[in-house]
Amino acid sequence: MTTATAETRDRILEAGSQAIVAKSYNGCGLNEILGAAGVPKGSFYHYFKSKEGFGVAVIEQSADGHSANLRKYFTDRSMSPLSRLRAFYQMAHDHYAEHGPTRQCLIAKLALETAQLSEPMRAAIKCGYDEWGLLHAKLLREAQAEGELDTEADAESLANAMMHAWEGATIRMQIDQNIVPLTEFMDTVLERLVASR
Repeated sequence: MTTATAETRDRILEAGSQAIVAKSYNGCGLNEILGAAGVPKGSFYHYFKSKEGFGVAVIEQSADGHSANLRKYFTDRSMSPLSRLRAFYQMAHDHYAEHGPTRQCLIAKLALETAQLSEPMRAAIKCGYDEWGLLHAKLLREAQAEGELDTEADAESLANAMMHAWEGATIRMQIDQNIVPLTEFMDTVLERLVASR
């Protein structure tokens, strides 16, 4: 893929991501996305086989970005494992505090909207969540190795429980229109469920 082609594809994905977050996957049309991207109407199918294929690409790009952000925090050896975990979630908490509780996560929004309607999109979403769970579990095993976390704890189960709790907190944040659920996550999950020994 040439640089120009890759840049055009990325513009379409970025415009689509913004439109989906602002509306929904089914609520935004291809003409709207292509117009925002500044790409001719007939060019879409040069980059994507279908709107569903486009949706999968949006999910994969967003999931890869989140994975890269997790790795940035989780591999920072200047901090202990649990300090890295706290730093990541503090950053996420502060992001919503700055940008407002109505800001939505693209992957979570697509999961709620399309998981029962599109198997390829559901599979792409699951792949993203599975990778994030593995990254969390790896960090928790590091915490166990360094004596920060009970070695009897199942790192994979704990990682999944943390992610479930965070997703639930972000949904409740949308309902309550404030970040109190995220603060409760920080106080309860990180300071009690993942308590230092």
